[in-house]
Amino acid sequence: MKILIAYTSKHGTTAECARILAERLGVSNEIDLVDMKKRSADSAGKYDTVIIGSSVRMAKVSKQVKRYIKDNKEALADKQCAVFLCCGFPDEFEEYVDTQFPKDFKPSLGYHCFGGELKPEKVRGLEKLLVKAIRSSITGHDFEDATYTGSLPEIIPEHIYMLSDKIMNR
Repeated sequence: MKILIAYTSKHGTTAECARILAERLGVSNEIDLVDMKKRSADSAGKYDTVIIGSSVRMAKVSKQVKRYIKDNKEALADKQCAVFLCCGFPDEFEEYVDTQFPKDFKPSLGYHCFGGELKPEKVRGLEKLLVKAIRSSITGHDFEDATYTGSLPEIIPEHIYMLSDKIMNR
């Protein structure tokens, strides 16, 4: 099976999820792993399965992902297709899907949330201050507080594995 995994990633979380998915699927499939910020993804018509991934920044998916879906909407309707999002606020996942994708675009393999990360060490400048503030608001502790043991957003490997199993079992 020929599979396209096309994604955009700002700070590496979506790229990491795409890589994990590619590794799981690559055992018996031909995988094209494409960072759409570096190069354009080929037409969906060339593949048996198309998986599209985006980070969510400021409650928006990337322009490249939106453009790819718009340009390939007809071909995607005839393919095994999935969309995954990486976001720091997984509770908002359904809202992101409802507001960021065309209402008539229904990927056959569905929409998936692979979690996300809020890691200040991956960002700079004003963004770093924003991430620290968000982390503090979630934890109720200063970012530097080493005693915090609560839950912050993270990648959810089980969701990646569920999507790969769904693809392999079709």
